[in-house]
Amino acid sequence: MTKQNDVFANFTSFQKEALEPIRAANGVAAETFERLTRQNYAVLGDFINFAVEAIRLPTKAADYNELLTRQIETARAFGEQAVRRSQEYVEIVTALQAKAQATTQAAVQTAATKAKAA
Repeated sequence: MTKQNDVFANFTSFQKEALEPIRAANGVAAETFERLTRQNYAVLGDFINFAVEAIRLPTKAADYNELLTRQIETARAFGEQAVRRSQEYVEIVTALQAKAQATTQAAVQTAATKAKAA
């Protein structure tokens, strides 16, 4: 005869096993959220730096030609930084894809092993 405590213990064990893939996926999502948030913060900083530099350029230039030259240099540097940041986004998404696939495969293997054992 099964005791009430055994039923609760079995239920808790089943619940833990059933929710483990979700917990693992949540960990991947939390890590990715943090990386994307930090990346967005860095990109915003780049925009602010560019805007501040653009505002200061007229005060630093001696004449119109120097102003144009500095504006072109500043815009080029900002563009190069934007390209680097976009490559970093690609790296983040690629890492997310790899971790999500690994997490999914682990969950499938665990489920398949338990199904064979049952």
